[in-house]
Parts: sequence; C-alpha cells; structure tokens
Amino acid sequence: MINPRFLIHRPKWIVVIVGILVFWLTQTEWLTGSSLWQKAEGALIDRRYLNRPFTEASRNIKLVGIENSTISLDELAPEEIAASPALQTMQHPWPWDRSVYAAVLDKLIGAGAKVVVFDLVFAAQNDGDDAFAQALQKYKDHVVIGAQFSPEESNGEILLKYTTPNADLLLPGTDNTVGMVNLWADSDEIQRRGRYRTSIERETSQQPGIAPAMREKLGAMVRAGKIPDNLQHMSALAVEKYTGHVETPPYDHANFINFRGPKGTYDALPLEKIFVDKLWQAPPFKGGTIFSNKIVIVGPMADIFHDIHTTPFGDMPGPEIQAEMMSTLLQDGSLGEPSSRTDFALALGAVALAVVFCLGIPQAFLKALLLIFTTMIFFVVSQFAFTHHNFVIPMMPPLFCLIVTGSFGIIFEYALEQLERRRYRNVLDRYVSKNVAKTILDDRRSFVEALKGRKQPVTVLFSDIRGFTTMTESSDADKLVAQLNEYFSDMVGSVLANSGTLQKFIGDAIMAVWGDTISAGIETDAQRAVTTALQMRAALAKLNVKWKESPDRQKLSIGVGINHGEVIVGNIGHPQRMEFTVLGDGVNLAARLESATKQFHTDVLIGEETERLTREHFIFRSVGAIAFKGKTKPVETFLLISDKTLPPPGWLAKYQSAVKLYRERKFEEAIKLFETVQKEIGVEDYLCAMYIARCVALKDGLVSDQWDGSFTLSEK
Repeated sequence: MINPRFLIHRPKWIVVIVGILVFWLTQTEWLTGSSLWQKAEGALIDRRYLNRPFTEASRNIKLVGIENSTISLDELAPEEIAASPALQTMQHPWPWDRSVYAAVLDKLIGAGAKVVVFDLVFAAQNDGDDAFAQALQKYKDHVVIGAQFSPEESNGEILLKYTTPNADLLLPGTDNTVGMVNLWADSDEIQRRGRYRTSIERETSQQPGIAPAMREKLGAMVRAGKIPDNLQHMSALAVEKYTGHVETPPYDHANFINFRGPKGTYDALPLEKIFVDKLWQAPPFKGGTIFSNKIVIVGPMADIFHDIHTTPFGDMPGPEIQAEMMSTLLQDGSLGEPSSRTDFALALGAVALAVVFCLGIPQAFLKALLLIFTTMIFFVVSQFAFTHHNFVIPMMPPLFCLIVTGSFGIIFEYALEQLERRRYRNVLDRYVSKNVAKTILDDRRSFVEALKGRKQPVTVLFSDIRGFTTMTESSDADKLVAQLNEYFSDMVGSVLANSGTLQKFIGDAIMAVWGDTISAGIETDAQRAVTTALQMRAALAKLNVKWKESPDRQKLSIGVGINHGEVIVGNIGHPQRMEFTVLGDGVNLAARLESATKQFHTDVLIGEETERLTREHFIFRSVGAIAFKGKTKPVETFLLISDKTLPPPGWLAKYQSAVKLYRERKFEEAIKLFETVQKEIGVEDYLCAMYIARCVALKDGLVSDQWDGSFTLSEK
C-alpha cells in the first residue's frame, strides 16, 4: 500500500507512475480498440494521405463505368444504337441480358486487354447466361467476376452469407475466374485497407448468430492456421493473372491501400461508347489501343447501384477503389507498418521523453514548449515516412503517451506549486504583510530588486489608540489583549481590503503603506489609503457600540495620519532579523500627522499631497499649515469629513472662507465668520474655537511680516 505522504512529498514518482500507467493503457484493447481511439488514429492517417502530393493513375489499369448515361443511353443517337446489337439489348431495363457482358469481353479482349474485371456479382440466373458462360470459359485466363459476403437475415439474426455467381455461369475450368468484391472498411467506416485473402470460416467465426462454443472453436482453428485462406479478392486475382504471380498480405495484416488521389483519379470511360464505331475509333479509345495490355475494370458507377464508399479522400465509387487496390499490388506500393515491437518501443520512448521533460526541466513554459516542439517533429517525421517511404507510423500511442504524460506532469507540478505557494503564503501572512508575501511568491525578481532599496512614491497611514498607556496600567492583561485582537482584526481587515501593505505593528499603532510592493497608480494608492481611514472610523464606531454592552471592554479612540511622498523601500535590519519596510521623510510626516490629531482634537489628518490626489473623491476640511519639528516648510493639513457620496456640510464653505480671512490677517472678519460656523455646527468645535482664540490674540498685537498663519508643533 502506497503511503499518500510518500506521493505528496515525492511528486517525481507520481509523474513516473502516471507515465507507466499511460503506457500500459496504450497496450490494452480497452483503449486502442475503442471507437474514439480508432477514429483518432484513422483521422491522423487520413491527414497524411491528404498532405501527400497526388500522383497520376496507373497506366496499367483502365476503368470502364456503367454510368447513368449507360443505363439510359440518352447520349447516343438512335442510329448509333440501331447499329449495335449490344446497345439494342442494353435498351431493355436493368439487369441486362448477360449476352451484353459477353460482347464486352469480346470487344475488350479483342482490343488487347490482358485482364477484364467485372466488379459485379452475377448471383441470380438471367437471360444470356449461356452466352456469357461461353465467353467466360473462352477467356478464363483473362477475366475475373465477383463473389461477395453479404448480410442475410435468418431467424431474426443477421448472418454473413457468401454469394457466388450462379452455377450456369461457371462451366468447367472457370473456377479461377471468381474473386471477392467486398471492401472492408475500418471501424470508423472509412476504407483504408485492402483485405486480399480470407475464408468463409474466418469471416463467419465472429458472427453473433453462431453458438459461442462453435465460434470459439472456429476462431481457434483459424488462429492455428488449420483453416486456409482459400478465398481471393478480385483485385489480387486480377493482378495475379496480369503478372503471372502475386504475393498478397495475410488476413491478419491487411495492407493499406496506396491511394493515388481523390475520386476521379481513374477517369471512367462510359461502357456504351465502346459499341459505337465512330467513338471507338476516336480518342480516347483510338480503336481500342487504350486497352492494349491493360487491366480493364468494368464496374457500376451509376447512382442506382449505390456503390459508393468513404475513403481518406471522401466518397469514391467501388470500381475506382478496386483500381487503387490493384495499382497498390502492381506497383508493390503497399504502405508498410512497423512491427508490434516497434510500436511498443515508440510508445515507451514517448513516455520516457515526456518524463524527462517533466522531471529534468524546471520551467513549466519550457516544458510545454518542448512538448509542443516534439509533437510537431513527430508529425513531420510521420508525414515524411508516409510520403517518401510508404510507411505508416501509428501515431496515437506515441502521441497519447507524450501528450498525456507531459501534460499531466506540467499540470501536476503546477498544482503542487500552487499548493506550496498557498502554504507558504499562509505562513508568510502571519509574519509579513499579505502584499509582501504575494510579491515574494508571485514576482520574486521584483522583490529581490526591492531588497536592494529604491526610491518610490507611496501613501503611508499611521493609526494609534488614544490613551493606550493609561489603559495598560488599569486594565486586566488578558481582557486588554482580547480587545486589542478584536480591534486589530477590523482595522487590519480594512487595510487588506483596500490592497494595502500592513508594514508593522508598533505597540498599539498600525503602519500601512500603499505602493511599496504593488502600485495601482499614485492617485489610486492615495484614494485607497483615505478609504481605509474612513472604514477604520466606521469599524471602530461599530466596535464601541458592541463593547458598550460588555463590562470587559473599554471605549477606544484613535488617531489616523495619512501622507503621500517619496520614501526608500528596501530590506532593513540585521542579517539575523531583516524587515522589508519603508523609511524617509514621507513616513515621518505620516507619523507626525497621526500625533497631531491629539493636539487638534480630531481623528484623521491628511497631508497636502494626499488631499491634492484625492480631492475629487473626498470632502476635506482645512486644519491649517503646520510647521512640524524638523520641517523647514509648513505642511497644509486637512481633516477628513467623508467621501463624496455624501453632500458637504452647509457650513464648510464659510469655514474655508474664515480660514482664508485669518491668513489674510483680517482677524475681526475671521472671528465673526468662525463664530457663525460654530453656531451652524451646533456643538463645541475645537478648530473654530482654536482659530477664534488665535484671531483674538493676534488682532491687537503686532504681526511680523514673516507671519504666514501656520501653527508650530514642538512635539514629534
């Protein structure tokens, strides 16, 4: 019993085992005997036929067709018909008096035809049999007629019956004039192979109507060679008479027909025209010289015969397929096939190659590329062997082994990589930000570059709990930790929901960054940071409502500072404890803004760059220009009110005008306007009170020329 852990931790063994399983399947009848498999293999063979250049019809074979015009004689003049006894007989309804075929034999063999093949089975007795029988006996070494296996219903079951020409036609010495006309299609109903010898026992041993015991007995005798293949196909018999000898393939290895081209490669000459002297002397007959020393096939081409079969080139009349089979034997052009050992080796080699690709090449893209390239090379080699060497390489077993094993290996390793990536991410998410973990796993090159340090514009958010130090002195540690975990869960959830990087926890403070690992553009980064602040404000309000019902929880207040600026992104620290972080003035200012929320009695302060990038989406209230310690230039600071899905407060425009009056040193007017705003707000407003106090202090004093209205903060 295989341990699952063994398989999980040894993925290469799984690929090898699957490769072996795939190879084993290609050696089973269950797979290779299925209709889908046979259709696929047949389609690959057909494609090679179609991709090969067409060749001309064999010069040794001519085709005379019983056409629609032959049945109706509508293309001949009455005087032409009257001049020929055979044509007069052909005026009668089908089937004709068989003296017509005797006349055909006399005409063709008299013109020098070496073998005349009638692709017809003269099973029933008919007028003219005696004349035709005499002709068959006379030309017995130069003529072939048909016999066939045909289905026949017996006791509700369909059985094969071997039908021969009627006995009146077979005079003594004419047994060697009969050959099978059957064309046996492959399992997908397409004619590709020629079966040249068989026996009644061989064909009937597989019939369902025969008792199982008898069927098995006959099958065993056939396989043991105790029943000879004594029935010969008419194409093989015709070539044997033409050449004096022929070696036809055995039943169990019927050769592919070497089709020279599509329907019409062998141009059928209408039978009726051979009996019109004027036409007989003219091209293409030329007095019958066209048939001199040729095999001439006389066969049904008219629609009423329905003698149409599907080939790799589409539909083709039966007589033309007979011509292709004879041509294959005459030119010794049978398409060869590899031995079963070669098939075995090809499939095994394909599996081995797929396993080597999967286990020996680390990049999935390169594996897929090699798999595609190898498949294309195999197609080219198979076509070359078919076109130039008349060799049919079975393509399905090697392709199945190569593609299925290779695809499984690539997909399986990719799936394992994703599982490992997910496992690593789950671990990393506990210690580093989700964005950092994603960058490490998805874009390692970018992360490695980031480790070296680079300057980059980012938006930084700091949040801090007000009075946390006092809380730690008066609260139970377990309860405080539990409350903090609830608080951090919602606050950090807002950061992650807006694609921010959780950089670190600094005690009770949170530092988050947008644009350090993944940036959607500075405007979008800033917008996401401000949206996070709004969500943190709303989430804390809900938490406080919930905590109000619990004596173990305290009401919390937070301050949030957001700033956009250029920082240094990189891996900072000691070799034993490194941290991927951001640092620089942009970070420091965000921290100062968060600290300033205490002095301005508000919860969210936004820096001027962040306000500029997001003013189209949010409503801000000017706090003022603040000269932070360490900064040479005051920074415009704003209080976040809401996003623009809500209308701005009615007093906001007046407030902004009052701030402008203050900066223009119009203190009296500013005081009046701030007082109006205070009344409209309806509650104590720290910023209005602060500005009023500043205006009162400044209106009676001397204001220096350098005064710019900014506030100076001494604390960091």
